[in-house]
Amino acid sequence: MTKFASEVTIVHRRSELRASKVMQDRARRNPKIKWLLNVTPVEVATHGSKVSGLVVKDNQTGEVRTIPADGIFVAIGHTPNTGFLANQVEIDDRGYILTKGQSTSTSVEGVFACGDVMDPHYRQAITAAGSGCKAALDAERFLESNTVPAQTQIIV
Repeated sequence: MTKFASEVTIVHRRSELRASKVMQDRARRNPKIKWLLNVTPVEVATHGSKVSGLVVKDNQTGEVRTIPADGIFVAIGHTPNTGFLANQVEIDDRGYILTKGQSTSTSVEGVFACGDVMDPHYRQAITAAGSGCKAALDAERFLESNTVPAQTQIIV
């Protein structure tokens, strides 16, 4: 973001970041990055149809204020939350679910993955939505070509 913006403000709801120390140090050395910790985003402020800022609430004092901004980008962590799938589907050493080729099929027949849990490269909402569509199509095709026994429990 700092390549394109004159200033970037990182808003975080805790007093400490969970990113790796290397990533934190690199970001803290960048003079274009400002930090706003212990605040929770409340809403995106607008003027007409344009973004004008982010309304945040201080988690300690309860004070609500608006941070002026021309754009808002949401990023929630860098580590996929896939620990609960350990020993169930194939996962790489960084926690990303492995899929077969260009499909969303996983190592378990009938199980499909999409979004940030299988995409270590782009990690963008729009690509996650696209891969969600692909997973839905792959699942639909799988269900059309396979029968599920009546006694099989399906968890959604």
